[in-house]
Amino acid sequence: MMKNPLAYCLLTACLTAANSRAADVSLTVDPDRVINRVDEKVYGQFLEHIYHSCNGGLWGELVWDRSFEGGGAGVAWSRQDGWIAQEGSAADVRLLFGDPQWTDYEFTVEARKTGGDEGFLILVRALNGREFYWANFGGWGNVGHALERGIRGQQRWGAVTPRRNGQIETGRWYRVRARCEGPRVQFWLDDELVIDYTDDGPGPARGRAGVGTWSTQAQFRNFKVASLDGKLLHEGLPPLPEQTTGVAPGWRTLGNAKVAASTDSPLNGALCRRVETDGAWGGLAQRPLSIRAGEVYRGSVWARGQAAGGLAVRLVAGDKILAEQTIAAPSPDWHEFPVELQPTAASDDAELQIGVRGPGTVWLDQVSLMPESWRQAGGFRPDLLQAIAELRPPVIRWPGGCFASPYRWKDGIGPQHRRGPHPKNMWDDKEVNSFGTDEFIAMCRRVGAEPLIVINIGTPEWNRDVLDNDFLQEALDWIEYCNGPADSKWGQVRAANGHPEPYRVKYWEIDNETWHQGAETYAEWVNRFAPAMRKADPSIKLAACGSAGYGDGGNGLAWNRVLIERCADQIDYLSIHHYENPNRYADGPRAYEQFFRRTGDLIASSKNPGLKIYVSEWNAQSTDWRTGLYCGGLLNAFERCGDVLEIGGPALFLRHVSATAWDNAFVNFDHRTWFPAPNYVVMKLWREHYAPHRIALEGPTDPLNAVATKSEDGKSLVIKAVNPSDEAVPVRVKLASGTPGKAMLHLIAPGDLAARNTLEARDVVQARSVRVEPDGATLRFTLPPISCGVLEIISD
Repeated sequence: MMKNPLAYCLLTACLTAANSRAADVSLTVDPDRVINRVDEKVYGQFLEHIYHSCNGGLWGELVWDRSFEGGGAGVAWSRQDGWIAQEGSAADVRLLFGDPQWTDYEFTVEARKTGGDEGFLILVRALNGREFYWANFGGWGNVGHALERGIRGQQRWGAVTPRRNGQIETGRWYRVRARCEGPRVQFWLDDELVIDYTDDGPGPARGRAGVGTWSTQAQFRNFKVASLDGKLLHEGLPPLPEQTTGVAPGWRTLGNAKVAASTDSPLNGALCRRVETDGAWGGLAQRPLSIRAGEVYRGSVWARGQAAGGLAVRLVAGDKILAEQTIAAPSPDWHEFPVELQPTAASDDAELQIGVRGPGTVWLDQVSLMPESWRQAGGFRPDLLQAIAELRPPVIRWPGGCFASPYRWKDGIGPQHRRGPHPKNMWDDKEVNSFGTDEFIAMCRRVGAEPLIVINIGTPEWNRDVLDNDFLQEALDWIEYCNGPADSKWGQVRAANGHPEPYRVKYWEIDNETWHQGAETYAEWVNRFAPAMRKADPSIKLAACGSAGYGDGGNGLAWNRVLIERCADQIDYLSIHHYENPNRYADGPRAYEQFFRRTGDLIASSKNPGLKIYVSEWNAQSTDWRTGLYCGGLLNAFERCGDVLEIGGPALFLRHVSATAWDNAFVNFDHRTWFPAPNYVVMKLWREHYAPHRIALEGPTDPLNAVATKSEDGKSLVIKAVNPSDEAVPVRVKLASGTPGKAMLHLIAPGDLAARNTLEARDVVQARSVRVEPDGATLRFTLPPISCGVLEIISD
C-alpha cells in the first residue's frame, strides 16, 4: 500500500507516456535580484452580508429572522387564515398550480404585499422555469408594472411591454385578473386594465397559473381559474410545496395557531408576528438547529398581549422535548422574557418552539438564542471564525458590496433589540443588523485583520426613499464613532456601547460599484467626500470605486482613466472588480494582469503616482477545482504586480448552502458544519507561504504560471506555480548562487476539473506535502496536470 498519496501522484506523473508530458521547465532563481515588494494585504478578504454570511452564519445567533422582517429561509410558503403567505426574502419565488395543458382561461386572485422592496408576480401559461408569462406588479424597485415573458431557448426572460409607472402599497389587498385568449394576454389591477399584449412571437400557448415574489413578502387569497366558456378549472388555495427542512431555518406555524405578520406596533423594524390560539398548544417553530447536550442556550423573547396561561419555549427533537422553559403571562406592553435552556440530548435537527399555553392572542418580536460558550467567546460561531482565522487575512473589507450602498450604520450599533433592519431585502435575507460595526471590528481583532469599511454616499439608485438625508455627515459620524476620542459626540456613543478606546480604523472606501452614475458624476462625489473625510481624520486611507472587468471602454479602463485623471490626488487606492468565467482558469489571470499593468501606466503619469490598485472583488464563478486553479494564477499575478497593486479581496467569503445563487464562496456552511472550496484551499496554502520580496525567476515558465519570492531574512525561498495544462510538467529549479537546502513541495492535485469539496466530503481537494531531495545544485519535481504547487526552500 502506498502510504504517501502525493509521492504516488508524483511518481505516476513522472512515469506517464511521453505524449502526456510537457517539455521540461528549467528555472533559475536569483535571490539577490529583488524585483518588487509584495504587500501581504494582497491576501485580504471581503466580508459582505450576503446569503447569511453574518446573520445566520458567522454571528452566533441561532435564530433566523429573529425580528420577523422576512429574513429567514429564502423561500417560506405557509398557509394562514384564508390565504397563503410567502415570507422568505429570495428573488424569483414562484408557486405554480393547475394543469400544464390549460390554454385559454381567466385567473383571478387577490394579493397583498407585506414587506420587501418590490410588489408581486402573477403568472399564466407557465410550463416551467423558462416558459411563462408573468405580470410584474411593482417591479424594478417598486416603480412600475410590465409583462415579462420567458420562451424556450432563451437563457433569460425579459419585458415585452413598456413599463407603466406604478407602485404596490404595503398592507393593501389588490384584486388581480388575468385573461389568456389565443396570442393575447391581459391583466387588470383593481379592475383597471394595466397590461394588454398580443404576442406575435413564440410565446407559450399553454401552461399553469401561479403567483410569486421577488425579494418581497406577500399574501394571496381567493384563487379562481375558469375557462373562457365559464367552466371552473380551479378554486381555493393551491397546494404548497413541501417545506425543505435540514437546510435553511425558517419559521412555521405550530399546531392549530393562527399566525400572521403584523404591522401593529412592532418592537422595532416594520413587522412582528401575531399568534392566536383557541386553547390548544400552538405558536411558532423553527428548524433545523444544531444543539449539544449540556450546553446552556441563553436568549430572550419579546412579547405582549393576553395569554393567561403564559407561554413556553422548547427545544424539541422529533417528539422528544429536550429542554423547556415557561414564560409568565404577557402584558399589553412589550416586555423581554429571558430564556435559558439546557438540552438533555444533542441533535442536528432540533426545533425551537414558542407556544401559547391555553387560549390567547400575543405578539412576538426579537427572538434570540445563542450558546453561552459562544457568547463568552465574543458571540461568533467558533468553526466559522476559525475558518477565517486560518486564512490569516491582513485586511477585511465590510459590509459590502451592494449591501453597503443602502446600509445605515447607526441601525447596527447599541442593544440588539433597538437595532433597525437593513433597508433592503437582499441576497435571500432581510438583515436585522445583529452584526454591526462593533461586532465586525471585534471579529477583525480576533483574527488579526485590519478593518476596511465601505461607506454609503447616498446614491439615488440605492437610497431613493431617503434622499434628503445628509450622507456625508453620516460618513463623518461613522469615522468619529470608530476613531474619535471618548469625549467626542460619537465617541461617547461608542464608549456607552462598551468600547471607550478608539478603534483607529485606517482604511475606508467611498461606496461600491457606482458604475450606474457614470465615472464623471462619481468623480464629483469622490472630490466632495474625500477632503471632508480626511479632515475628520487625517490618518485614514481612502479607496474609490474603479473598473468592472478588464475591457477598454465603459466600466473598464475608460472608467479608471476618468477617476485617475480627476481624483488621483484625493485617494490612496483604486478599487476594481472582476468575476471570471471559470473555464478561463488558465488565461483569465494573465489577461487581468495585463489590465493591472495598463491601469498602472495611467497611475504613473497621474497627479498621484503613489496611488495603488486594490482588487476588492475577484473570483471565478464556481466551487469546483477550476476556481482553485484561477485563484492560484491570480494570486501569482498580484505578487508579480506588487509595484502597482497593494490589496486584494475575493468574494464570496462565507455563504450558506441554501443560497439561491453565487456558488463561488470560499467558506460554505450549513447550521452544523462547513467545508472549504478549492479557492480557499489554494489561498490558504499561498498565504501560509507568503514572502515579501519577489525575486528574479529566469527561464521560460510556459505552461506554468509561476512566481518566486523570499522571506525578509532571506532564509526561505518560495516558488508558487500553477499548471493549468492537461499534461504533467517536469520542473528543474536551480539557484543562481549557492546550493538549495531542505525543500518541501506542497501540492494540490485532485486530478479532475470537476473535483469539489462538500459538507459530506470536505477533503476531496486538499494540500499534501512531500520532501524534494536536491540533485546536486538542482531540485527536480513534477507538477501533475491541472495542479497548484508551492516549493519551499529553507537554507541550512
